[in-house]
Amino acid sequence: MEKSRYGSCSHHGLLLALLICLLFDLSMARVQPLRLNKVQESTMRNLSSMVSTMAPWSHWDTTDPNPCLWSGITCSVPSNRPGSSAVVLHLSMSRFGLSNSTVIACLCSLDTLESLDLSKNRFTDLPQQLSSCPLGARLRTLNLSYAQLPGPLGDFTGFRKLEVLDFSFSLLSGNVDEQLSSLPRLRSLNLSYNTLGGSLPTIMVHSLKELVLSGNGFSGLIPSEITMNTEMLDLSYNKLSGEIPPDLFLAGGLHTVDLTGNRLEGHIPQGFSRSLYRLHLGGNLLDGSIPGSIGDASSLSYLELNNNHLAGGIPRQVGRCSRLVLLNLASNQLNGAVPAEIGKLDSLAVLKLQINNFDGHIPSTLVNLVNLNVLNLSQNSFTGEIPHEIFQLPRLSNINLQGNKITGAIPTSISSPQSLIELHLGDNELTGVIPTMPTSLSALLNLSHNHLSGSIPSNIGILKDLEILDLSYNDLSGPIPSSLEGLQSLTELVISYNQLSGSLPAFRESVAVDSTGNPDLLNYTANASDVMTSTEDHSSAIWVAAVSFVVGFVVSFYGDGIRHGWLTG
Repeated sequence: MEKSRYGSCSHHGLLLALLICLLFDLSMARVQPLRLNKVQESTMRNLSSMVSTMAPWSHWDTTDPNPCLWSGITCSVPSNRPGSSAVVLHLSMSRFGLSNSTVIACLCSLDTLESLDLSKNRFTDLPQQLSSCPLGARLRTLNLSYAQLPGPLGDFTGFRKLEVLDFSFSLLSGNVDEQLSSLPRLRSLNLSYNTLGGSLPTIMVHSLKELVLSGNGFSGLIPSEITMNTEMLDLSYNKLSGEIPPDLFLAGGLHTVDLTGNRLEGHIPQGFSRSLYRLHLGGNLLDGSIPGSIGDASSLSYLELNNNHLAGGIPRQVGRCSRLVLLNLASNQLNGAVPAEIGKLDSLAVLKLQINNFDGHIPSTLVNLVNLNVLNLSQNSFTGEIPHEIFQLPRLSNINLQGNKITGAIPTSISSPQSLIELHLGDNELTGVIPTMPTSLSALLNLSHNHLSGSIPSNIGILKDLEILDLSYNDLSGPIPSSLEGLQSLTELVISYNQLSGSLPAFRESVAVDSTGNPDLLNYTANASDVMTSTEDHSSAIWVAAVSFVVGFVVSFYGDGIRHGWLTG
């Protein structure tokens, strides 16, 4: 039994050793770098030579002779030819300073490429070699963004497997449509920020998932079929006009629509897909009201309807968009009270309702927005007092309530925020004294055009990072605390049109100070100058008197000396 037991252990030990050897061999085989076939290795060396000639400062590190180990290059052994030499599948030559189209001719022999990145180079035209290039037979991704290619888009007849095409920021011009008719598999097209014009291309929309045409000169109507299978549509900053197709936002799978900065008019369509995640319609000519069906977009996280002509109130159904992170309805003609349902948007980080006609009290339910970072309710007609709980929101960094009809005192809870860097309370009807401000304030504190009274509190001097302080057009009185001299980041101080008195502290020369409209306030700089001038005049008078005395004494001395013979030979 003893021998059998030891024999069994020896047998298992042998199997374990064989297994370890096998795994070691496999791991060694894996770490062995792939080697290209001779033709492709020669092509890569030719490419490297061309690049080093065109732009010596930007080329591959060819210290290792194996191109598969150069940056931006991915090699692989074809699956249908195991054991054979490797070929180049992915090639990136971004920021290589390329300008000569002979590089394209050399690249064309790499007919195994699946992705090619030539972005951020200096091509002056679209090389004709690309149209008839053999690499188009397998290429799936082509990136020529920021490549400076003035002229038309070009022909892609031979690129039937192309799935991703990026020509953004490339100076392209002309119309687009037929050039894309031979791309049956195209799923992502980015032609943003060129000078393309004419009607929107639609010939390839049956396969597209992403269409980005922003920053061009496309005009005319938005065709309803453009979102046939599209998940992401960006047509922003063009010259599109007419109404938004009624079913545009209902396409299944659609998650992003950006139509910002066009000339679209009419009403916002009623139907919204549950998959819609981003909806940007700002900077158009849209009118009518915000449809209550917006609540159907249960996945909506970003909603921007700013800079239009929308009227009516905010629909209560917006409270059903519980995932909203940004809500921007600024610069419209919206009115009425802000619905309490806004307080249900507990994911909201940015709320912009400025430049509208909202009235009533600031809703107390805003205190439920625990993730709120930016609150802008400026240039409306809100009344009543500021809810003191607002300043207890933990993430607030920017509050703008300027240009309303808000009354009462500034809540003492204003000292609570730990993240507040900018506070606008100007142009209201606030009364009382200035309370202690949060030490986090750094960008701006604006309390101007109110009815604040009392003195400027000396503890404002602890706001060491504050850049702009505006206390103008109030009823503040008393001296300006010298602690304000310690505001090391201050660039602008506006204390005009109050009842301040005493002397203006000596601020640094880099601080622009406006203290006009305070009749009892002495300007420190002018006062110092007057004192200096007076001192200089007084010193001059003493000097003249002293000189006169000395001269008189000398003349008298010499006269007496001559008369009495003191100075005779």
